[in-house]
Amino acid sequence: MKKKKQLAKIGLLLGLVGGLITILTYHLAYWQRVYPGVTVLGQSLANQTPAEAEQTILAVAGRGQKIIVLQSAGQQWPINLNEIDFRYQPAKTSDQVFGVGRNQPFWKSLNTKIHCWFAGCDLVLDYSLNQKALEAQLDTIATQVFIPTIEPTIEIKNLVSPPKRRAIQVQAGQAGQQLDKRQLLTQIHQALAYHAANPISLPLLHLSPQLTDQQVATIKVRAENLLAKNLVLVHQPPEQTQSEEWLMSDEELINFLDFSGGYKQDQIEQWVKVLAASINRPVQDALFQFLPDTQRVVEFKPARKGQVLEETETVALIISALEQLEADKNEVSAQLPVSLIDPQTSTADANSLGIRELIGQGVSYYTGSISDRVHNLTLAANKLNGVLVPPEEIFSFNEKVGEISVATGYRRAYIIKEGRTILDDGGGVCQISTTMFRAALAAGLPITERQAHAYRVSYYEQQYQPGFDATVFSPSPDLKFKNDTPGHILIQTDVDAQQGKLIFSFYGTKDGRVVTISPARILERAAPPPDLYIDDPTLPAGQIKQLEHKIWGAKVAFDYKVMRRDEVLQEKTFWSNYQPWQAVFLRGTGG
Repeated sequence: MKKKKQLAKIGLLLGLVGGLITILTYHLAYWQRVYPGVTVLGQSLANQTPAEAEQTILAVAGRGQKIIVLQSAGQQWPINLNEIDFRYQPAKTSDQVFGVGRNQPFWKSLNTKIHCWFAGCDLVLDYSLNQKALEAQLDTIATQVFIPTIEPTIEIKNLVSPPKRRAIQVQAGQAGQQLDKRQLLTQIHQALAYHAANPISLPLLHLSPQLTDQQVATIKVRAENLLAKNLVLVHQPPEQTQSEEWLMSDEELINFLDFSGGYKQDQIEQWVKVLAASINRPVQDALFQFLPDTQRVVEFKPARKGQVLEETETVALIISALEQLEADKNEVSAQLPVSLIDPQTSTADANSLGIRELIGQGVSYYTGSISDRVHNLTLAANKLNGVLVPPEEIFSFNEKVGEISVATGYRRAYIIKEGRTILDDGGGVCQISTTMFRAALAAGLPITERQAHAYRVSYYEQQYQPGFDATVFSPSPDLKFKNDTPGHILIQTDVDAQQGKLIFSFYGTKDGRVVTISPARILERAAPPPDLYIDDPTLPAGQIKQLEHKIWGAKVAFDYKVMRRDEVLQEKTFWSNYQPWQAVFLRGTGG
């Protein structure tokens, strides 16, 4: 028994050795040659070197096809392959052929060689072409075979006889067709790879909105059930005695009928969106004013509830009403689902918000500003005048001021954008954020987000040190601070046109905090680059026009510390890294 086991082991070992010798002999026999069973379009390339295989592939490809013929309904469109830069690539195909059984891990390569030996491995021809040029030709063909569809329609016709009678007229529509360009590209690439010369039939997509006779009859009955019927949508706005109504007549209702049954929900949704735009309104918090003489807060703009139309519920409501009108009702009246949003602060809160005294004030000057810049900073200041910041709330400048564009009343003035000073919507608004930053510092509030301007701006250094500015641009950068005082903070703004002076005053409750702000330290200075002159043929020769003024760069810092008795509330250093700015001139070269 033991002897039989030893003989079996010896036999197994000899088998393994024999197998390895066979594999080694096989690989040595086809060293730098194509393995057996590998073909290109049926042409054997076995035992050929890569160079020999390339010549064989070149013979298979011949001189290349001259045209591809596309056809449909007795019409043909020949595509000249030279016009799409078509070329067969024998060298690339040869590389693919030689790589069969080699470009894989050992066991996968061995499996591939066995498969090719017994079942064969047939490859197609590699080629190159200009895909854009090919698609351009197919686009031209697509326009020639395109047949537009005519959608079915339902109309209410006023009949001449008998008079005052209305009838439903249904047009069944007309089918159309268009080229399936993706499928055609696949067929063309396949024909080129297989060196096929047969014409290719255009794959066409048949578009059929045309109604059957049964569908025409069904939709006509449904439309007739809506004749002379109405849907009335009602909404009672808050703080108003009279309700608002929207009447949907039979002509509007019939357009919501779906030819395949049910209703056109997408059209109903679009209609509801338009309706929502006329109903929705943002919530308005009460705006207040602090009177130092009386030490009281008075209202100057009352609170108003916001309202939002629930669009999903409204769509369902309209579909339900249509079903009722189709059944037996002549008119349906429905209350619109409108949600009301209560303001955070109401008129009744005027003197219970802890607003007792001035807790901080910021000042800046805008002398020398163009009129549009003054308009913009006045508009933005008015939007913030009377705003309340509740305790523990983080105030966001961008959120409160909102969109800054011509659509919201702003004008074009100079701003810093992408390394240039250019005219753009809302130039001057950064003066508001800068002044607010100074007021928040004076009030000893935590500044949670602030970014300095790209370069030093003269307006922000009028009677002030450098480094006390804050730039904003929606959605970022933003200016944010937190109200960590015991009561609400009331923001009041004052634009003094005579002195060119902007004042931000924060009113609230003092809690004994003491603010210490160090003088600004200019740590580094950077000279501006040399002046840049740009030739401009639109200006007369010799004329010079300045676009940008040179400004020295600087790294500026100041320290900010807020104490309340022995407690440190804030301790922070604010850094500003101003880039040097190059003077830019246009130099006339014109006649």
